[in-house]
Amino acid sequence: MILRAWRGTTVAEQLAMKRWLYVLVFAGCSAGGSADNHGATASADAGAGGVSFGGQQDIGEFRGILKSGGIPGPDTLDANGFFNEHYAPPPATTCTDPLCMTPGLSVGKDWVTGQHQAALQIAVDTNVDPANYPKQPLSLVIVVDHSGSMAQDGRLEKVKAGLNTLIDALDPTDRLALVEFDDQVSVDANFTPELDRTSLHTIVNGLTPRGATDIFSGLKQGFDLSVAALATDRQNRVIFLSDGLATIGNQDPQAIIAMADSYVERGIGLTTIGVGADFDVTLMRSLAEHGAGNFYFLEDPSAATEVFQQELAYFVTPIALDITLDAVAGTGYNLGEVVGSTLWTGNQRGGSMHIPAAFLASRTGPAPDPGTGGRRGGGSMLFIHIDPTGFNPDGKVADLTLTYRVPGDATLKAQTVTLQYTNDPNETPDVPYLSQPEMAPRFAMYNAFLGFRAAVQDTNYNCAAVTLRALQTAMTAWNATHENPDIAADLTLVAEYLANLQSYGASSDTSLTSTTCQQYGGYGNGYGSDDYGGDYNNNYPNQGCESASRGTSGGFAMIGLAVFAAVRRRRKE
Repeated sequence: MILRAWRGTTVAEQLAMKRWLYVLVFAGCSAGGSADNHGATASADAGAGGVSFGGQQDIGEFRGILKSGGIPGPDTLDANGFFNEHYAPPPATTCTDPLCMTPGLSVGKDWVTGQHQAALQIAVDTNVDPANYPKQPLSLVIVVDHSGSMAQDGRLEKVKAGLNTLIDALDPTDRLALVEFDDQVSVDANFTPELDRTSLHTIVNGLTPRGATDIFSGLKQGFDLSVAALATDRQNRVIFLSDGLATIGNQDPQAIIAMADSYVERGIGLTTIGVGADFDVTLMRSLAEHGAGNFYFLEDPSAATEVFQQELAYFVTPIALDITLDAVAGTGYNLGEVVGSTLWTGNQRGGSMHIPAAFLASRTGPAPDPGTGGRRGGGSMLFIHIDPTGFNPDGKVADLTLTYRVPGDATLKAQTVTLQYTNDPNETPDVPYLSQPEMAPRFAMYNAFLGFRAAVQDTNYNCAAVTLRALQTAMTAWNATHENPDIAADLTLVAEYLANLQSYGASSDTSLTSTTCQQYGGYGNGYGSDDYGGDYNNNYPNQGCESASRGTSGGFAMIGLAVFAAVRRRRKE
């Protein structure tokens, strides 16, 4: 839950904070690679701004379950959300285009299994300075699910509290439209020449729960209102709230996402908010990912208030449309598992990702201070498993191509980067190889995620505890020399997780090992197949004590998608 990032500051403090932007990308210099980068090499100052592709997400539900003493399930640990809760400094580049790629590499050992691991990184950054894009007035459409289930647990009352806060916080030049839906769709308030707060409060307070849930029609109506008011001198955004699954109308998630894509491609941002415990988290996260928007989870009225305050502090301006990222494996490598995005499709020889729009994004908030700890926020990241083929004549790992167009121009811009690694791809250094210092927090973040993922997917609590203890040991050793405040925060989660497992009967016997559990024996089948794609969470083997799952015979390629400026992320303990 993104709202937890702000629990260390009051709403008043948040609104008073000075706007800032910090370049946030995920890459390193090429390890012996070359780049057709308009004559530039990846070695100079970083660009002036970050790019928002997948929006800001987090793992608030996962943390909340641990805090309450429970055991989180696999669907509560979202890779994109986990990465968004980790801060990393930007790499260097001399690229001066609106969007730029910069590759990097790490080679080392998996923190849990101790086996070989390689991570190939690509960042997408921007040189566009947000100072040249002053915050524009907002044309905002709120789409509210008020189906019968919203009566449970005071869900609709939470939403009302948040909406009333938002109405009061709007600038006089902002405009707000409101759509409510159940099995029918109603436009309660259209855009008006002047902001009528009194009328909007009355409409919000009159919302009552009833009927079924037609997500497709409700969301489409919201987008249609946004399109009708679309203007280049205004921010154009839709906020969509729901507490459940689609139960009427077009219920196909892919159809809902495709419909949303057709509007996002026109420069309309989308934020999704889940209410209660039963909303379609996969759909809501996917919509936000496609819409370069935020994804929130509301658990109480104060959370709703904070979310809407924070959402107004966030603004987006499209700087690129119709973005495609392609990867073609070199002779010496095959591509495999994909983690971190549902947008990637491909096979062992290559793959691609299409992003409808990239937004220059900034936020009203404090600059990150790596010395103070806390969850500061990082950004989306994509990991692609790679296996050496045994024949590596030229050291080429992959050719990567970024294409896009700028708003108002049909010309397609392109950048191609060739990534190379001349060392033995099967050799595992005792000290991790990092192509540049900025790789260190990403290497740590990635291994922390793999450890947590193994634990949540293990149905045997004893073996989940074994995994977490191995992760805890590796994380503690890493932080003794690297002092990463986000890994320190992750260690707190590990401790909570272990305590909860033991309260549910897991053994506290530290002599148990992964060998005892017979858990790590190589990745499952499916690498090198022609049908993998999307986030691998749905395909990853369930880890019982007798299952063979998390080992690796090769490594991972990591494609990091630059996201908007980092925000200090604090957790309320």
